[in-house]
Amino acid sequence: MTPKPIAPYSVIVLGAGPAGLAIAYELIRRGVEPLVLEKGVTPGASFAAFPKNIFFGPWLNNLLPGSSIDWAWLLKRSTQPAYAKYLRDYAHQNRIPVKTQVQVHSVAHQGDLFRLFTSAGELRSHLLVNATGYFSRPYTPNFAGLDNTRVAHMHVSQYRDAQTVADRLSRRSGRILVVGKRLSAGETLVELHNSGFQVAVSHRGKLRFGPTSWGEALFSPIHWVAERISVALRVRKHSYPLMAGGDSRRLINGGQVATFPNILRFNSDTVVFEDGREERFDLVIFATGYRAAMGHLESLLGPQPNEPKLTNMESTQCPGLFFLGVDQQRTYRSRFLRGIVEDSRLLAELVARRAQRLPAPRREPIPGRVNAGTRQTLVN
Repeated sequence: MTPKPIAPYSVIVLGAGPAGLAIAYELIRRGVEPLVLEKGVTPGASFAAFPKNIFFGPWLNNLLPGSSIDWAWLLKRSTQPAYAKYLRDYAHQNRIPVKTQVQVHSVAHQGDLFRLFTSAGELRSHLLVNATGYFSRPYTPNFAGLDNTRVAHMHVSQYRDAQTVADRLSRRSGRILVVGKRLSAGETLVELHNSGFQVAVSHRGKLRFGPTSWGEALFSPIHWVAERISVALRVRKHSYPLMAGGDSRRLINGGQVATFPNILRFNSDTVVFEDGREERFDLVIFATGYRAAMGHLESLLGPQPNEPKLTNMESTQCPGLFFLGVDQQRTYRSRFLRGIVEDSRLLAELVARRAQRLPAPRREPIPGRVNAGTRQTLVN
């Protein structure tokens, strides 16, 4: 008996984080029903796994399309627990068709169809939007001796709060080295210091601080306008967030958190720094960032793809494959939440025009679909 052919979707979106949910919402508004695949147990699963001490800036910058918020909350910083809940509620309230706990192992492109080989079986689509972000692929530099050292170490992606370290060391004391100079490094070292650990930080280059939380809230409207002007003028900037000012700056400048240069190597029981100092630590936490999560696209883009080659957010190597949330995709804001919202509207226009020329698509039954104009209201 000949197996029944697999009916293709018009568009499949990979990832149900902010980028995946935003593009799905915008496509639905334009009459295109996508299927969103998420490997986690809930929409926004990567944000739910973040350290609880992480902030994502003012709500003003981080609301997805179709959301509204009381004006009193616009300049308040969005916390990890609140934003993770917001993403779950956003998917539910807008009836976005998300299939959770589906791992995409690989993708092939045959004719005019993408074949997705997943933990839930094979799926097919005419168009594919990759919105898998960065956070599922933590990056640790390949320091000399790291593979053989007895010094305990972990990536900050495994860190939830100070209890994570206490559990790892079986005590609420110890000497901790945080490696990095960006946002997560600063938030982590402050929390560990306040929890009674002796903390030091190792970093490359000059350590620079961003504004305090109050300063960020105060100047965010001005910063918002300045960013839009720089984007309009096509000013190219780096996209790396600075270590937050306030407590982290006070602790470092006051000597309560010791500073070291970049690591030269790991010995059996010690860490050696580029200035020749050699120190013992109970735990090293790498707050060294993430790389684009694109291993599932190797058959399309080649081995170890990092940043795809794009024209109008579409792959130059594989037509019909689009991306959202990639660093410097359109502007230096493209990997940030505020940039994703802007880019999602433009990408939805491109994908919807292409999808509307396709045959009648396969659709997921979504009971109780809300009107595309329904707005989500954030309630704290």
